Amino acid sequence: MNRSNEKLWEGIGVEVSSSLSSREILYKAKLDWEVSKIPSQRPKSHANQETFRFYKAYFDAGNADIEIAGSLDGARIIWSLARLNEDFVLPGNDEVKGYLLLASRHEDREKIEVQFLTLRSSCNSMLKIPTKARPTIKNSFRRSFKSTLPFLSESSLELDEEISQRIKNTVELGRKAISGHAIDAQQLAQKKVDEKIAENYMKEVFKPDTAKENGEESEEQAQVNIQTALDAIGVAPGQELESAQMTAWGLLTAVTYTADRIGKTQDSRLRQSWFGANAKIKKKALDLALKL
Repeated sequence: MNRSNEKLWEGIGVEVSSSLSSREILYKAKLDWEVSKIPSQRPKSHANQETFRFYKAYFDAGNADIEIAGSLDGARIIWSLARLNEDFVLPGNDEVKGYLLLASRHEDREKIEVQFLTLRSSCNSMLKIPTKARPTIKNSFRRSFKSTLPFLSESSLELDEEISQRIKNTVELGRKAISGHAIDAQQLAQKKVDEKIAENYMKEVFKPDTAKENGEESEEQAQVNIQTALDAIGVAPGQELESAQMTAWGLLTAVTYTADRIGKTQDSRLRQSWFGANAKIKKKALDLALKL
């Protein structure tokens, strides 16, 4: 199997910092397209500017440090990752970092999706952490076109106190969820498993939904994924660490590493890891690991 531990956004996202303005972040992420002056054609560059202004304001309100910005699916999805500094370390110096993901889709730019994720440093696999926080927020920086100059309304692009407090509450719930996951991870790292448990676990994680998927083809792909994940238990980056050596945590991280690399392109792998089928696989893996 490919033992690469490159980051999922390699070649897609770019590193940025909180010292940059939203326009500088936009420029660095190559999302600062030409602006049309025709009122009837809403320029995507204005939409991106408003999106990144809101992202930066959101991260600042939530005391999160922006690190990565990029786009997916031909820039139909605009996203950014910020470090929460809500980290933990498992036995063997297995470092796990907490992140906040904001993403919006071209079809509905007013709605911003909010996710809380962890990134395992040794293999760069990611896991969405369930929270009680609202999964979306409205982009209050969206402005409407006018028929006269300036074509865009000059409404204030600042967070009001109500929205700012809502953001702080959401981020606090995300931090608590990651702290709770850290406790679960410690327990998973202490839970020893054998080869039979590992095999049954992988079969359950990757079991296809025959009611929704193409029967024979999905069964074949499931078998490939099962074997790949079983191999990953011993050879994937980070599996040599004390926390992962034939433990429930090692089974979970073998799945996240495998799932993050299912897909034909870097773009599709990242999309599926955050928003699609591979995200569901990882959620199922976490749920089943906690039941071992």
